[in-house]
Amino acid sequence: MKKGEMIEKESFDIIEQNVDLSNFSEEEKVVVKRVIHASGDFEFAKLIYFSKEWLTDFKNILGKKPSVICDVNMVKSGITEKYLRVSGLKTYCFISDDEVIRRAKELNKTRAEISMEYAFDRFENIIFVIGNAPTALLKVIEMSKDRDDKAVFVVGMPVGFVKAAESKKMLAESPIPCITNFGTKGGSGIAAAAFNALIKVCYHV
Repeated sequence: MKKGEMIEKESFDIIEQNVDLSNFSEEEKVVVKRVIHASGDFEFAKLIYFSKEWLTDFKNILGKKPSVICDVNMVKSGITEKYLRVSGLKTYCFISDDEVIRRAKELNKTRAEISMEYAFDRFENIIFVIGNAPTALLKVIEMSKDRDDKAVFVVGMPVGFVKAAESKKMLAESPIPCITNFGTKGGSGIAAAAFNALIKVCYHV
């Protein structure tokens, strides 16, 4: 075992020694441990939320060759290239697109929420990975209402004190297939780690 692998294994051993994971399925444990590993925060084991049929829903959307839409480039950068190769998925972030910037200024909205609209108009099947902007998550929830023509899965873990906790609570209470967490904690690295864990679960890498 390489040194990096040994350190990672030791980290996961420490997590299992300090956190009660008995209420999670084996697949959920992979996600929870990856999130804790990325954050250094054991409390995520109490905060993370999985929608009822999340694994079936995620596998179903994978079969539709979805696009992976990130709210910011930090999330996109955190998604492991190997997992994209294995899954055949492509990631996009439109927050710096000229049209998104123009429309955000014109409509007095955040670039994050306009970038979600931009993606929603262009793709039929989407996995949203949101780790920074609550406005992006709120926009996805809004757009997903009564849209049976769109297959959507959301990894929604924005961080912050303005609308972050509220947006994640709304996501958990919505019918949208998702993984999220309660409260103000989250972040780009957390969202990317959760998505990476989903690929590990589904492709056994």
